[in-house]
Amino acid sequence: MGRVTPDFDYPIIDVDVHQRWRQSGEVLDTLPEKWREYAEGRTGGRMTALVPAGLSYPFHRGVNKRLEALPEDGKGTSFALMKSQYLDKYPSVEAVNLTFDIGQEIAQRNPEFSAALATAMNDWVVRTWLSYDARMRTAIVVPPELPDRAVREIERMAPNPKVTGVLIAWNPFGKPLGHPVYDPIWRAAEEAGLPIIIHGAAGETEGGLAHTAAGGIPGSRLEWHTLLQQPTLAHLASFVAHGTFEKFPRLNVLVVETGLAWIPNFFWRLDAVRTEMRAESDWVKRMPSEYLRERVKFSTQPFELTPRKEQLVELFEAFGGMEDLLCFSSDYPHWDADDPFYVASRLPKAWLPKLFSENARAMLRLQPVPAETGVGA
Repeated sequence: MGRVTPDFDYPIIDVDVHQRWRQSGEVLDTLPEKWREYAEGRTGGRMTALVPAGLSYPFHRGVNKRLEALPEDGKGTSFALMKSQYLDKYPSVEAVNLTFDIGQEIAQRNPEFSAALATAMNDWVVRTWLSYDARMRTAIVVPPELPDRAVREIERMAPNPKVTGVLIAWNPFGKPLGHPVYDPIWRAAEEAGLPIIIHGAAGETEGGLAHTAAGGIPGSRLEWHTLLQQPTLAHLASFVAHGTFEKFPRLNVLVVETGLAWIPNFFWRLDAVRTEMRAESDWVKRMPSEYLRERVKFSTQPFELTPRKEQLVELFEAFGGMEDLLCFSSDYPHWDADDPFYVASRLPKAWLPKLFSENARAMLRLQPVPAETGVGA
């Protein structure tokens, strides 16, 4: 993204950009004393105080970011770099939706610590990145293991006009997200006008009750990365089967970073078994694909690399209506981030206005905010 680019013809709303603190103390030092001492007292001390409690996939092999997007000291992320490498290159960017560095730090064994950490993380992004530039928006993290606390966090953060959605960064119960245990969270999100954002597997962690791949824990990064989309299918099928979209008729879901080619097959299979589904779920009033087309959208990154780029479009055109489901995401600054020109080159030109801004505008809560002069970091 660092090269000089010609003018880009479309307004851009980027639904998935990652930000991370440079020092753990930026979050750690704002925790209540009890939880700060708890975190610092763990094995590894302050260096590992915010690491998910033994749940992360252990073999990521290096950093997950583009090397040119790393600050010189290699710590965290930098708004100044993002501005020079992305925002300045694409002046048509209207809004950037921040999604932490996936937000999986809240995947903690102690749910009360998870709740305190969610509050500290949300306050950190308000204090830092949201103050840097008027285009910055953010999803918030919540402690899903404590639905009542998650509701309170949504209610606390919802008045901020720069909050766009609720990021589900962990699946603590090991249950697909349509399970009624999560209903209080969905009700609060709906009432606040905030969509649910599922990034990857809704918690890209291992060792807890929910794995990122069906059948067991992946044994290599190749398996882990390739199969990361599997839980997303379980969550969407669960939303339909448990009637989540009937119970919460204004609740929307943004699915981020799970690929795209599986969508037609998944929608077709759900519709094909609708009769059997209603034997246990008579609250499903419509075709499953109707709920999903109306209430769910998908980020573009990562595109599947078909042998010929026309093949992916041919699949989407056979499916029909794909242009109404896609929202552009760069995934900056991650190692496999996509350039807007690259994404535009892969799809029909007529789809691009919806893809680059119109669909995201319909999905995220994007409220007007006054222009600001940011200082950056």
